[in-house]
Amino acid sequence: MGDVLNKGSNLFPAELVTEMFNAVKGKSSLAKLSKANPIAFAGTEIMTFNFDREVDIVAESGAKSKGGVTATPVTLVPIKFEYGARVSDEFLHAAEEVRLDYLKNFADGFAKKLARGMDIAAMHGTNPRTGSASTVVGDNNLDSKATQMVTYAAASADENLNTAAQLVIGSDGEVTGIALSPTMGAALSGIKVNGVPQYPEFRFGRTPENFYGMPVDVNSTVSVGTVDYAILGDFANAFKWGYAKDVTFEVIKYGNPDNDATLGDLKGHNQVYLRAEAYIGWGILDAVSFARVVKPTEVTITAAANGTSGSVTSTKIALTFNVDVYGLKAEHITLADGTGSATKGALTGSGKNWELALTAVATQGNVSLTIADIGGFDFPSTGTTVAVYKAS
Repeated sequence: MGDVLNKGSNLFPAELVTEMFNAVKGKSSLAKLSKANPIAFAGTEIMTFNFDREVDIVAESGAKSKGGVTATPVTLVPIKFEYGARVSDEFLHAAEEVRLDYLKNFADGFAKKLARGMDIAAMHGTNPRTGSASTVVGDNNLDSKATQMVTYAAASADENLNTAAQLVIGSDGEVTGIALSPTMGAALSGIKVNGVPQYPEFRFGRTPENFYGMPVDVNSTVSVGTVDYAILGDFANAFKWGYAKDVTFEVIKYGNPDNDATLGDLKGHNQVYLRAEAYIGWGILDAVSFARVVKPTEVTITAAANGTSGSVTSTKIALTFNVDVYGLKAEHITLADGTGSATKGALTGSGKNWELALTAVATQGNVSLTIADIGGFDFPSTGTTVAVYKAS
């Protein structure tokens, strides 16, 4: 093992890889709340099965009816995570024990960075180092797929969690774990009834292992991007992750491997570069098995009805938002009479573009459209004026 730091490209010893990912489980909320599954370097496919109907009771000699299963594949594709650092080349000539200690310490530090990196990427879809959206991760992250949301309020943080849990349960899911931001943990610690703290386990910055008998983890990775305060859901069954066993470790003696123009060539500065690379993959098997407590996104609205003044009656209002909106229903929309009057119908659409049907226009003129705040979105409190038309 003493040669590991002297060779060009190597694999971490198997025992160190095991220790490394045990450390990851201790520092990553996702790894703590869900179990790791071994994955192939080329990716591992997991089939999710949705049984479309209930079981059938069949009389003796009776005919059996159709059941049905919808099978959807989810592939855990390993993504490369890399970390490197420049060190003095003196350690190359040190005793074997010193070099081995160096390797173990580097592995430990790399594990902690991996843990944090996996959370940030799988929760928010961002590159941990740059803070920008990762094209490699794409929409394979909880912020993109977990569109059931509750608006955060510090004074009622416990009710926020309960409401989020009910969203999951209402979607036929179950809650097996909760990941909290430190801000959410602090909010829970401050809730009192008659001066008595209701959740003392969170006071003084403590991070309990369980909350109402459910696994919980308080981690700053939850709030990266300043949107999420909590993510809860079926981490045990609906989120899967794993790693390829080959974790590479490389000692680079020449060149400028970190592309730092200021630091320049390694040899010219009596340095070597230590680089480790690991491959981690994850998959969200059922998006509605998760919900998030979030800072609401401010929404702007553009609304316009079809029709022609005096000749063609309006039948719909087109709604365009500045952001993708989820969970919007016709019951959230109010049409108030102005100079005009109309009756709303069904709502269709998704994302930024929606249409509200009009079942009748009683009077041609302007109506005021308002949308009630729904979980995760902050709609304008002032109504949007929309002109509706009626044939003479």
